[in-house]
Amino acid sequence: MILLSINFNTWEQRKLTDIAKTFIGLVTTMTENYRDSGTLLIRNSDIKEGQFIFSEKPIHLDEEFAEKNKTRRLHIGDVVTVHTGDIGTSAVIKEKEAGAIGFATINTRTDKRILNPYFLSTYFNTDKHKCYANSVSTGDGRSNYNIKDFNKLVISIPTLDEQEKISALINNINTIITLHQ
Repeated sequence: MILLSINFNTWEQRKLTDIAKTFIGLVTTMTENYRDSGTLLIRNSDIKEGQFIFSEKPIHLDEEFAEKNKTRRLHIGDVVTVHTGDIGTSAVIKEKEAGAIGFATINTRTDKRILNPYFLSTYFNTDKHKCYANSVSTGDGRSNYNIKDFNKLVISIPTLDEQEKISALINNINTIITLHQ
């Protein structure tokens, strides 16, 4: 069991873009570059709270096409956020997804000396963040979370040690809930 002693008074308010790099996943017609194997494509519908859930046959991109767009490749620890659909929902890139390219996703690469990506993903999946995302969303029919509004985020961050404990606690709770379902 993780003991959590949190001193909210020491949490610092920081603008997200001061402690992380944000960028949009690839936004172009890609269907002619779909393959059964190659570079994994992460769609907004693949992003669930704290995890990626792909169909039985995930979409992959032609390696040559992916290499031309290598600046969009995701690294371990990047936080991927839904741009269209269930906006704000986020998960962290792990080894299995490393090198993937997001299709119109919002991607955040944190300065890990300041901000734990699992803590950030946990924050993005809170009601507080999702309410903000919905309040600034655009679109007719499907909600869109624009990066200009995403980049305005100011978040409260505790020490790295507290971030790690909070993330671990939330992950453990989510695992227990999943097992009971």
